[in-house]
Amino acid sequence: MGIGQKITEIFEKIGEKTLEIGEKPIRRIPQRKTIQERLQLLKKMQEEVEKERKEEKEREIEELVEWREKELQKPFSERLAEAILKYFSGPVRSLTKSLKGLEYDLYRANIRMSKDKYVALMIGVSIFASIFTFLIGMLLMLPIDISVLLGLLGFIGGFLYMRNYPKVVWRNRVIEVERAMPYVLRHLASLLSAGVGIAEAILSVANSDYGVISEEFELIVRDMRSGASFEEALTRFEERMASENVSRVVKQILRAVKFGGNLSGILYKLAEDFSFEYRMKLVEYVQKINGLAFIYMFISVVMPTMLVVAILAASIMAKTLVIPVQGLAVILLFGFPAMAFLMVVMIKRSEPR
Repeated sequence: MGIGQKITEIFEKIGEKTLEIGEKPIRRIPQRKTIQERLQLLKKMQEEVEKERKEEKEREIEELVEWREKELQKPFSERLAEAILKYFSGPVRSLTKSLKGLEYDLYRANIRMSKDKYVALMIGVSIFASIFTFLIGMLLMLPIDISVLLGLLGFIGGFLYMRNYPKVVWRNRVIEVERAMPYVLRHLASLLSAGVGIAEAILSVANSDYGVISEEFELIVRDMRSGASFEEALTRFEERMASENVSRVVKQILRAVKFGGNLSGILYKLAEDFSFEYRMKLVEYVQKINGLAFIYMFISVVMPTMLVVAILAASIMAKTLVIPVQGLAVILLFGFPAMAFLMVVMIKRSEPR
């Protein structure tokens, strides 16, 4: 009986130790059980502990997979910026201090990225542009020093492009806002004539699908919810856009709210004026585009053909190539496409807002 009791005590200690490792409250083996029953109960407890450990490991793996999926959902540009900022935070922050006005440009463009992270993205894009232009030079079999120079120009071009990218985004946003303005004004006017307040009407536009202008009205609502007055929120909208048409609308709304008046009728009138102005600009644009289209066809088709014919004729007369093959390739692959691209930019810029 003494030996059996000692064996029982040993198994009890082993069971208690196993349960402590499993970080569970100690569950003692019931007394007055035979040794076989206690062994079976101990085995069952050990199986439960192993099962709990396995479940905990599966939960950790699921959490890791979920975290990885969230990381992959981030845009590549944001992940690239975070990686560069992580390893080169010192140079990035030093460069950030020297770039004045970048934070305001990001705010106007509604690019929701910190200034440091955007500067890191600028560096990353510049590096990719440098590598790309260097490889282009190598593929064209240009001298190594020319390829290195192309890589340097690619880095500078990529950096300047990214620095001006928020301004480009802001200008495009202004264009989109002005295009959608007549529809939004009619939306506001119809709600106001139905007895809805101006703040509720702005919230309705923010919740609608008018594109960029809905985003801007959402910012107005957010400013008012954060403590800004109605006048301050509209003034910030006017400052972000820096547009004459937007300024006209904001001033008319603020004047009607302050001094009273038929605001719905005013907004209907503004919507008609903007629509008429747009139609007149569209007529002028169609007339202008005819001449620009002829110039574009001449640059992209006629001039390259004339150049090749002239070079062949001059080479036959001189019995040698007048222009090296690499130089001709650069002109045909980069020179004329660049001129055609500039023409497209000019045509796009002259498009009426």
